[in-house]
Amino acid sequence: MSSTFASTVSEVLRPGMTVALGDGAGTLCRLDDGTEVFAELGKAAREVGAVRLLLGWLPRPPQGLDPNAFSEVITLMPGWGMRDVLRSPTARFLPYSVAAWPALLTGPLRPDLLITRLVKRGRYLQFGSEVSYQNAIANAGIALLGIVDEKTPDACALPPLESEQVRIVGHSSEGPIPVPHKAPEKIHDALADAVLRFVPEGARLQYGPGQLGTALLRRAKLPLQIDTGLLTDAVIDLERHGLLVGVPSATYLIGTDELYEWAAGRPILRGIEHTHDLTRLSRGEPFVAVNTAIEIDRLGQINVEGIGDNIVGGIGGHPDYCAAGRMSRGGLSIIAVPSSTNGRSPLVEQLSRPVSTAAHDIDLIVTESGHADLRGADWTMRQKLIAELFGA
Repeated sequence: MSSTFASTVSEVLRPGMTVALGDGAGTLCRLDDGTEVFAELGKAAREVGAVRLLLGWLPRPPQGLDPNAFSEVITLMPGWGMRDVLRSPTARFLPYSVAAWPALLTGPLRPDLLITRLVKRGRYLQFGSEVSYQNAIANAGIALLGIVDEKTPDACALPPLESEQVRIVGHSSEGPIPVPHKAPEKIHDALADAVLRFVPEGARLQYGPGQLGTALLRRAKLPLQIDTGLLTDAVIDLERHGLLVGVPSATYLIGTDELYEWAAGRPILRGIEHTHDLTRLSRGEPFVAVNTAIEIDRLGQINVEGIGDNIVGGIGGHPDYCAAGRMSRGGLSIIAVPSSTNGRSPLVEQLSRPVSTAAHDIDLIVTESGHADLRGADWTMRQKLIAELFGA
């Protein structure tokens, strides 16, 4: 079967090139003509030789990817869909927070080519279910190979792409990856209620994509703005309750078809250089960042990546949002964790991995049974407050 994608990739690839792929729920998989994107790209890379592949955040494993077809596979987010890929000796991940990605990808890791899913807005092309680092790459003048997808929502708030920069090489009707979320359990509802006591009316709220984030938006009683990285189905619940203020801001959509349909036509998505910008986030209405942790040490240092060699996820935007919440006048940086998970406390004597987020960027640690307010506490007081919170 002939493929515009396959022939174009074979035509443009050269030894020593770095190829970036669009990430998020819009990660490419299969085109309407049957082309498997990762498989064809790998085939061309193997024939050319010395091609480096650059990946961001993938919510599912990249189907058909053979890491050994590339001289190197670099991902900016381990965990999620990258666990199997990272077992390859050619693959590695970089310990950077999301805010650093645009500078990295327009500097030391500047790609020669971006391959991504796009949507049509009238006569123009636009990013669809995520912008992520793609806008920074496009603004740097890097060439784009685009796959047009009619089922991907047009949720981008940015101007259209320059037509001369984009070469259309295929079509897809897959739409973004559906990623259903688990319903909150009682512990998440209790945590959400404990956190919401500290969130003022009209605040800009940042939340994570898990069960706690869903509980926060479902159990909110006051109007809130949403200013976050990953926007989930829970925003629809907030709107149904009449508590969503304005249009949410995010850089990724990640959820079910209901979210993608709801987001279509709304100017929600912007690049990381906007959504994770410390200066913007820390100014204006109070910004409240609500995040969780895998491990917390006695000073309040946070590990969000995993336990020892068992990697759960990457650094992500955790330190970016925590720093912004701490700097925001009237805002907060909150870490919300159960006091125990599967019989294990998050409080440890020493983190089993490097620090993800510094202790000085944490204002409150909240559990279902209480909180430690670390504002104004010196190191000795912090240790005492944290130990008392966890009964240690």
